[in-house]
Amino acid sequence: MEEERTLDAPPETAPQTDLDLWTKIRYALPTLPRAARYAIAIGLAVLWVVPFIGLLMASFRPLSEIIHGWWHLEGMTLTLENYWAALDFSTAPMSRTLINTAIVTVPSVMVVMLLGAMVAYPFARFDFPLKKTLFFILIIVMAAPPELVAMGNYNTLRETGLFDTYLGLILVHVGWGIGWVVLFLRNFLLGLPDELEEAARIDGASRYQIFRTIVLPFSAPALVSVAVIQFTWVWNAFFFPMVFMRSSELYLAPQVLPMMKGRLQIDWGLVAAGSILTMAVPVLLFIVLQRYYTRGMVAAVAD
Repeated sequence: MEEERTLDAPPETAPQTDLDLWTKIRYALPTLPRAARYAIAIGLAVLWVVPFIGLLMASFRPLSEIIHGWWHLEGMTLTLENYWAALDFSTAPMSRTLINTAIVTVPSVMVVMLLGAMVAYPFARFDFPLKKTLFFILIIVMAAPPELVAMGNYNTLRETGLFDTYLGLILVHVGWGIGWVVLFLRNFLLGLPDELEEAARIDGASRYQIFRTIVLPFSAPALVSVAVIQFTWVWNAFFFPMVFMRSSELYLAPQVLPMMKGRLQIDWGLVAAGSILTMAVPVLLFIVLQRYYTRGMVAAVAD
């Protein structure tokens, strides 16, 4: 017994590794394939970050300083005049258009999340006639170009009195986004264990109770991912507002950015400030919900 205790006892000191400096450096360096992946990732990050830095610098500097390049930092002047000019733009102030964009975006996201979850759940759990055919139609609609959707909806909105209204634009965004949301949430729900729902059915829970108390809470990461992606797409959408919104008081932020160029001279500082104001909201939303967004994306793609 004493010999067994001696063999099982931990050593009094940690094992010593007599490695020379070159060997330690070689072990610390990444392998060639990993170094190549790092180089590609860093290169892509630089390609995205450098234009953004230029846009940000141009938004805080007067036109006389950035006309020859934003990278000239000598005698740099920082000012908020471009942002005040964008917020009070004569044709359509950004302060109003940002509110208009939120009025369209928030309902478009909430309705798509709710309807998408309600449609995806039967596709993931039930067997019914024409299930594969209906799902294939959803995939086809999702792959259709937005120009095709606009052609079909233009006359419909005209006839129903919803043209040039927030409600009409919201319905177009909901119909356009429902296909990919159903596909995304269906893939996520297929990964949820059936045992949870079976246990609830044994306890007497109805399908509605199972959906409300089990499916929706467990689908929170996927719903957050849907919300972030749909919010970004609707917030930055240019084509649908350009086709269906004509009143200047109803303009959305992406519609106003091309108007800031002017006819005789492009005020790049004004355009840059308007672009920063437009992209700030979805970027902040992604930063706040990044952890849940990543979890939902990984689970949906893996399943």
